[in-house]
Amino acid sequence: MRRIARLPKPTVGTVATESVSSSSRCAFRCHATAPTATSSYSSTTRARTTSPWTTSSQLAHARLLSTSVTRRQADSKQPQDDAAAAAADLEAQAEIEEYAEEQLDEVVDEATLVVPGRVQIAPKPDQVADSTYIPAESGDGLEEVGGLDGWWENDQHWNQSIEFRGFGPRQPVTDAVVLEVLARQAVVEAVAVQQQQQDKSLLTSKAWARSSDAQAALALQVDVAADGSVTGVRGDVAGVVKSLQAAETAEEAALPTAEEAQALVASWADDASWKNIALHDVALKFAINKRILQLTGHMLADAHVATADSVGALLAVLVRPPKAKKLAEELAADGALAGLPNVSVYGRRVTPIDKHKAVGRWKVIVQELEKRGLPVTGTGGYDKAIERKWTYQ
Repeated sequence: MRRIARLPKPTVGTVATESVSSSSRCAFRCHATAPTATSSYSSTTRARTTSPWTTSSQLAHARLLSTSVTRRQADSKQPQDDAAAAAADLEAQAEIEEYAEEQLDEVVDEATLVVPGRVQIAPKPDQVADSTYIPAESGDGLEEVGGLDGWWENDQHWNQSIEFRGFGPRQPVTDAVVLEVLARQAVVEAVAVQQQQQDKSLLTSKAWARSSDAQAALALQVDVAADGSVTGVRGDVAGVVKSLQAAETAEEAALPTAEEAQALVASWADDASWKNIALHDVALKFAINKRILQLTGHMLADAHVATADSVGALLAVLVRPPKAKKLAEELAADGALAGLPNVSVYGRRVTPIDKHKAVGRWKVIVQELEKRGLPVTGTGGYDKAIERKWTYQ
């Protein structure tokens, strides 16, 4: 590895000469130190300033002057008049406010919200033309005009087109019979779209209209083979598919009542083959799950959807009572243990008081405790450190 030979340390005079020459060459590109009274001291100062061993304290006392063209041109100009500067500032501020008002007007015109009006400033008392006007000395008893209190709570200031609408209904459907009816609607609509095969993207990549022809969809008859494959769909298939592609409306789709759903389920009792439809096709399973979420508001877990190989398995996950919050509630709903004479189901921990009440001993205990002035429950001041109160009194 080659090494560069160390250069000899320059003398003070040499450094001073190089510093002066370099500063004269780059007068418009670098900084120079302020001239001093004597040339000898100036050269020494320059030599120390340009030396690589200059300390920070020496640089702190050296004043750097900019010799750039911009600085010299700015120094040569005369200071502007204060009145002209103030007028220029006012003109610039007026232009900014005018531009802001134009932008606000454009936003208000394009928006569908009713925004509050512009702020109006009341005239000063000396500017009122009415001679009978008496300015108020306080705000007591004065009528409040305008303001933004309750502005956005008023429904008239909102447009229904910008109201948030989720993919599913606001409240999930909880009735088991209605859930089964909506699940059948989702299944037959997905099968109808798959049988049409006109627009393949309609099955997976497009959202269907909520307000579709539900009656026509529920009237479809599906022919299912022994292996669960769909061999045909009978009914107005084209009309059902067309209704799914209709434009979305602001109105919510009407759900069937419990009585109507019960009547529909009873009419399907003789033909339950639609529950045997196989879900081996991933696109069909996705379309059915998406439509169920859109109609019922229930999002099935991925683990349940992945393991469901038929429509019946999917319904077993969807149409089921909600899970009880406590084990006692689940046992009470089951009724198997509650019917036994020697079993009692409690919704909380069984305490010794409960055991005394069960045998009729608790009433006697309460009487004896009250007779002796002792607390019925708790310590009542007779804790472990009661002796300290007796000792230090």
